[in-house]
Amino acid sequence: MNIIERKLFETQAMRIADPQKPFWYTSGKLGPYFINTHFLYGNETAACKLLDEITALTEDPKNLIKTISKEIWNFYQTNALYREVMDEFVSMLKTNKSFGLSDIVTGGERRDWFFSVAAARLTGKKHYFIFKDLSIYDEDANKTESLSGLKTAHIADLITEASSYDRAWIPATEAAGAKMIFTASIVDRNQGGRKLLQAKNVEMFAPVSIDQEFFHCAENEGILSEAQYKMVCDFTEDPDAYGIAFLKAHPNYIQESINSTDKSTRSKAQRCLDTNPYHLN
Repeated sequence: MNIIERKLFETQAMRIADPQKPFWYTSGKLGPYFINTHFLYGNETAACKLLDEITALTEDPKNLIKTISKEIWNFYQTNALYREVMDEFVSMLKTNKSFGLSDIVTGGERRDWFFSVAAARLTGKKHYFIFKDLSIYDEDANKTESLSGLKTAHIADLITEASSYDRAWIPATEAAGAKMIFTASIVDRNQGGRKLLQAKNVEMFAPVSIDQEFFHCAENEGILSEAQYKMVCDFTEDPDAYGIAFLKAHPNYIQESINSTDKSTRSKAQRCLDTNPYHLN
């Protein structure tokens, strides 16, 4: 496993469930793991603190950019874990030809900024902040209307289906007259994002790919038990078949979850009952 893969487990950015107690996802389906890539920002506490700051300042882009740019760089200089993650990530970026050909770095609201701000500074490229309303600000907090002719490299925390690229990051880039030629995310969940980006002629790179090989390495290093490894392999092969098989083997699990003291668990289990995403009797 590489440094970043190990740090995902060390910071609990990657959490693997007890095989008898899988996690409920927002969709009302079951899954064996959660990934909170932004926890690589030192730890969960530091990451949540920065995310709260970003959320609180979203309506004031100029103040947000000045505040978090300074804070992230100071944190990079003082937090060994985050610095180790970013140094490893940036060393990989520097060997990529398409990244080298890019003129600027962009990052999208909100979690992309945990990594894009430092990546830009460490590679000597100017950073641009893309907001969900498709507005773009430079690193000096000036709103930017034109990036005409520039090639961009977008840095993200996580790519799943790349829906945010299709909906926001690529349209915002093109509306400003630039072209996204490359993107790098810390984690690729292998859920179709790469295919969408290829169709958009955007080269994609990720140092961590959530696939069977990733989990096999974690089992070999004693991070996962044999039962956990089997669980994630079953899920990776067919998420719906995994959920159906689990609920058939544990017919009381939905009701037990609805009776949980945890509000989020109750809500997601109730969604499963209401929407029946697995089409079970």
